[in-house]
Amino acid sequence: MWLVYRCGKVKKAYNVSHMLYAVAIGLSALLLFAVEPMTVKHLLPWFGGSSEVWATSLVFFTAMLFVGYLYVYLLSRRPFRQQTIVHFYMIVIAVCATLFSLYQWHSIYPPLDWTISSAAAPAINVLKALLFAIGAPFFFLSTTGPLLQYWYGISTRKDPYILYALSNTGSLAALVGYVFLAEPYSTLTVQSSIWAALFIACAAINIVIAVRFYREAGKHTAKNLLVVHEGAKDSHRISWRLYLAWVWYGALPAFMLVATTVEITQKIAPVPLLWIVPLMIYLLAFILAFAGIGRSIFIPLAFLVASIIAYSYASASYVSIVNGTFAYLTLLFFCGLGCAAQLYRLRPSTAGLPFFYLLLSLGGMIGTLCASILAPLIFTDFWEFPLGIALSAGVAVYLIDEDLFPRILDPRKIMLTKILATAMVAYLFAGIIFVSDEYTSVRSRDFYGSVQVQFGGQWTALMHGATLHGLQLADKDQKYLPTTYYVPQSGVGRSIQYERDVHKGKSIRVGIIGLGTGTMAAYCRAGDTFVFYDIDPQVIDLAGKYFSYLAHCAGSAVRQGDGRILLEQERRTGDLGRYDVIVIDAFSDDTIPVHLLTEQAVDLYAAHMHASDSIIAVHVSNRYLDLAPIVLRLAAQIGMNATVISDNGRSGAGGSPSEWVLLSKDPSVFRAEVFAGGNSSIPQASAEVWTDEFTSLVPVLQVGSIF
Repeated sequence: MWLVYRCGKVKKAYNVSHMLYAVAIGLSALLLFAVEPMTVKHLLPWFGGSSEVWATSLVFFTAMLFVGYLYVYLLSRRPFRQQTIVHFYMIVIAVCATLFSLYQWHSIYPPLDWTISSAAAPAINVLKALLFAIGAPFFFLSTTGPLLQYWYGISTRKDPYILYALSNTGSLAALVGYVFLAEPYSTLTVQSSIWAALFIACAAINIVIAVRFYREAGKHTAKNLLVVHEGAKDSHRISWRLYLAWVWYGALPAFMLVATTVEITQKIAPVPLLWIVPLMIYLLAFILAFAGIGRSIFIPLAFLVASIIAYSYASASYVSIVNGTFAYLTLLFFCGLGCAAQLYRLRPSTAGLPFFYLLLSLGGMIGTLCASILAPLIFTDFWEFPLGIALSAGVAVYLIDEDLFPRILDPRKIMLTKILATAMVAYLFAGIIFVSDEYTSVRSRDFYGSVQVQFGGQWTALMHGATLHGLQLADKDQKYLPTTYYVPQSGVGRSIQYERDVHKGKSIRVGIIGLGTGTMAAYCRAGDTFVFYDIDPQVIDLAGKYFSYLAHCAGSAVRQGDGRILLEQERRTGDLGRYDVIVIDAFSDDTIPVHLLTEQAVDLYAAHMHASDSIIAVHVSNRYLDLAPIVLRLAAQIGMNATVISDNGRSGAGGSPSEWVLLSKDPSVFRAEVFAGGNSSIPQASAEVWTDEFTSLVPVLQVGSIF
């Protein structure tokens, strides 16, 4: 309400005209941020849970935002009344596209069955799906903020930039509301219906504003463009250096947002939903800066101190998760606040507002693309965050006010001091990059994450981010023993033993979603078939090059792609796996992709089972999520029997504690002696059935385990 008050701060506080602008901008930002996670969630069953899907979606969102800002800039160069006419037709097109989707498919999302048989690259299909689903409404929403701020400044001759703070407040509300209110308590269909209704309301408010602006267009003259607000830059006197500053101060916080999120959620602690916190901090920093807070000369100094503290935790481990994460988030906040404060200080008059936002969005797009797309292609480890620390420290040094330096230093000496400090920053950054590993290792990285093969002398291990994904012992007598989560007393080890007991003297077929080191192939015997499904080409390469489990199994095969998508393709062609055991072990760091744990996914696995006594083994070991009740509830929903096998990992060499949920159609399976000690108790009533329409991590998040 404070921001709304600031936005409408005239003789009469809640003037209808000003409230219209405030509501339209806040609502459009809310809808823009809400539709992004909704849409990506809609894509998961069709494109899989890979990082590439999110990265490609991020490219679409940032590119569409830039195109929307470009539209506003070009539109602002036309006469006022022509602006309203063009924008009116654009609103009508966006509304018609949304209404057509609702009429045709009862959802804002069209069917995606065509993607299963498409021969195009997955990234191309993702972009096509996004364009057809939300292209028109997303484009309209991306234009609302800058265009209405421009019209507001012209109409009122007031500072329009406070509305940018309101826009980010709407984005923050959407983020928190979706994760903690919409997603846990409603299906995707309900969410899209509510979103569509709010979208049409937002469009109606925009039309009202356009009509009012059209009627008043004759009153607006060139003087209205030169809004006299404190700190405004005359748009006719802006230099190319200022243009570069707008791009740079937009790019660095966006780069740090992605880099910080990756650092704390993949390298330090893969805590589910932790990605929300950096985004909230990023938005909060921009809200404060464009509300006029952050102009203190001490902000750059705090920015530098935060960089130094973050550097001290650059090698953070599990013993310093909380302190390291807090230090990184503090740096992100001051980076956002420091850069956004500079953007606010360097903002132009209303005449230059559209171009200002165009370059700001360009900077955001560049920063996001560098951290999310280019970094995995260039770096073999998560080095973008150390780079971000270095860049932040350098910018902080540059921004420190001369009044904070000793008076004996003249401007020339102050500049020399800043150059020396920047050189020191570069030296320290190099120290982070070239620090030696505790173990000799091989690193690899792509869109799916960072993978490291560690050689410990007596063992070779595969690490995905901060999570162990398999280990092979070096001793020749133990080399082909199943280790870690797959030891004989684990849930999956007992499942293999049960099938061998049932099919004495016969070969078995095992399908495994998730390769890791290929440890499951240690159970392979002559005539057996072990088919692995894995989405990450680098994992497939490293498993074959540095581990010998796959070579040990003559009947092993590896199929690249999202396991659920590949199984669906096989079902549609009639190529059912007829597996005796189906293993679901597709970790993304420490979290199973949720699209592999829905009712539709389990139905798919059941279709690939060889017989009623076949077993689906789901690996639910997790530091932060209690997934067992979810799988038990799924089993009850589709009429299957289930048991939970918890193992301390001490039964075999190289073992690790694990928890598996086993499912079978035959009720007699889990009465076998091999499953003694299993827990088949009825799950909690609060455990909701996950479907492609409904999943939520909030109810199963074990907050206490994070600390």
